[in-house]
Amino acid sequence: MVVNKKTATVQDYLDAVNAAFQSLKLSRQRNPGPSECFGCDRCCAERAPLTIIDCFVLSAVMEVKTLGGFISRYTTVSVRGPVVDITLRLLEDGRCIFLDRRNRTCRVYPVRPFVCQTFICAPAPERVMALREAVTNRGEDELVRQWLRTRRVVHYAESPGVDERDWPQTPFCGKWRYDLVPLREVVPKRLWRELLAKGKR
Repeated sequence: MVVNKKTATVQDYLDAVNAAFQSLKLSRQRNPGPSECFGCDRCCAERAPLTIIDCFVLSAVMEVKTLGGFISRYTTVSVRGPVVDITLRLLEDGRCIFLDRRNRTCRVYPVRPFVCQTFICAPAPERVMALREAVTNRGEDELVRQWLRTRRVVHYAESPGVDERDWPQTPFCGKWRYDLVPLREVVPKRLWRELLAKGKR
């Protein structure tokens, strides 16, 4: 996947990643053999940080009216000192709340979170991983900023010391879809220049 236009959005990135997963022959390190991920739920037991847009989209699908209501029911909020982490909730078996246990498939697959859409257990270049991490972090930062305005559901806390001043607005502020978020505003400038340069080759 390459970024080849200055107006690329996070949705353009997602579309390119999903197209690559479907068209390229990729080796799956955790489940070698099958040519697709269908029926493999190994990644469904991992930490899945959420972005503010993930929460908006999933709230609509699950018919939850408020961000606080969605966070309370479908996420785990961990606060360690000044750090807040909001991830998809894992149930008692250590698997994602949205996993269909019988079929080992995702119940919200068409609208699965950003980290789920951009993950495959195949080797990836450092630049690709840096891009994924930048989008995830900025999107979660905006989610935390909005969480600070709710009733602040906390599922786990260790010496909490969250300061609202540490959570300024991000490019995700006021956006409810990924096609409204310019990619160049989310990634560090150096990475953006590298992505454009690679896209021109």
